[in-house]
Amino acid sequence: MIAFLRGRWVGSGEDCLLLEVGGIGYHVYIPNTLLRQLPRQGQEILLHTHYYVREDQAQLFGFLNEEDLALFRWLLEVSGVGPKVGLALMSTFSAQDLQRVIIAEDYLSLTRVPGIGKRTAQRLVIELRDRLLKQGVRPVWVETYRTATPVLLNQAAEPQSEVITGQTATGQATTGQVAAGQATEAEKGQPSEAPSSKRMSGRTKKLAEENIPIKRKRDQREEAMAALQALGYSLNEARDAVVEASHHVERDADVGEWVRVALKGLARL
Repeated sequence: MIAFLRGRWVGSGEDCLLLEVGGIGYHVYIPNTLLRQLPRQGQEILLHTHYYVREDQAQLFGFLNEEDLALFRWLLEVSGVGPKVGLALMSTFSAQDLQRVIIAEDYLSLTRVPGIGKRTAQRLVIELRDRLLKQGVRPVWVETYRTATPVLLNQAAEPQSEVITGQTATGQATTGQVAAGQATEAEKGQPSEAPSSKRMSGRTKKLAEENIPIKRKRDQREEAMAALQALGYSLNEARDAVVEASHHVERDADVGEWVRVALKGLARL
């Protein structure tokens, strides 16, 4: 096996570079993200390599550090992921971002990579998520009532506000916003009122009097069904998967857990 190559960078293509080592030119495939990290052409570089051999081909894949190489080899262990797809994943995301996307179970981002369908995205998450968690990689989760998909951020986000929107008889939108961290009436020294049919805020009461539908926050199972449909499953498939998952998931579990268990059930079909 060729563990690494140290030589002069003499040329490059769309997804490869030509490395001269001891008078021999090596054609090495690399992620697009690596090209932006390389020094000026003509200088000496060191690439950690994976030597891929099949009956009809032998290819070298290169990375600037051993961590990226290790992640690439993990990708190749997933059924349906070959060197071409693995390279596409690492060309679309940096190694750190790819790990966090997998841990966050961000199937939509994964399926945007050429060669990655929903089944392969599921296998990537199922087979690699726990391994990555053991390495200490952690996502940052943000969930709103609009989406069940976790969002990755570089830092903790402020709590999201829930927006209730109605339409008045004149056609103008009315919006009532309940923002996290906002002082309550009790904190101001006034008795708080429960949003019941008898005691409502003025704006909510007005909407109710005008028979305007008020959006409610969907529960975890509904959010999980929406996420599965966004991945391409039909309504019936999503519903059946969530029903099956209900036998293995606590009702108050987060949306990510519902989706993960539902996808495991779908992968067995």
